[in-house]
Amino acid sequence: MLTSQDVIHSFFVPAFRIHKDVLPNRYTEVWFHATKPGSYHLFCSQYCGTDHAKMVGKIIVQEPDEYQAWLNHGGENSMSTQGRKLFQKLQCVSCHSADAEARAPVLEGLFSRRVTLRDGNNVIADEAYLRESILNPDAKVVAGFQPIMPSYVGQVDEEEILQLIVFLKGLGRGQTPARVEQADPPLELPERTVP
Repeated sequence: MLTSQDVIHSFFVPAFRIHKDVLPNRYTEVWFHATKPGSYHLFCSQYCGTDHAKMVGKIIVQEPDEYQAWLNHGGENSMSTQGRKLFQKLQCVSCHSADAEARAPVLEGLFSRRVTLRDGNNVIADEAYLRESILNPDAKVVAGFQPIMPSYVGQVDEEEILQLIVFLKGLGRGQTPARVEQADPPLELPERTVP
């Protein structure tokens, strides 16, 4: 899953023969099947501004048993682990709990499901829907719930949004984190008229 916060970039992994444009405020996808363990160089292949030369990274490919061992130890800094931490830090669980006190939709198993909105329309809970719900939560309010979620514009960057999305994509039944501290959920707002 690729996106940019500012300008067009080009994600390039020479060893995998992958070259994909990365667009601002839009998701694009790239997929590959690594066949040999190792560390592979990646970089932005399109001049994108002052720090273009710093846009480098690596892809680590492990044998299945090494990868499983890494996962069993919490996936050290994986996107999902970071997303879970952010979910708790932002107190999302104050409303999106999986218990009887949930003030917002339960997020377990949400990804790729059809969601009915207050206006009667339906959407699929894909990456774009999740991103929009984080940044503009009043745009598509789920049926049966009030538009009380605050916007996280300016509070989370694109990397953090992706971390949250990766966490939510894998959130299965019974996996919502427990509340680590009691925080008051947002105050209920008066009923809004949906045009």
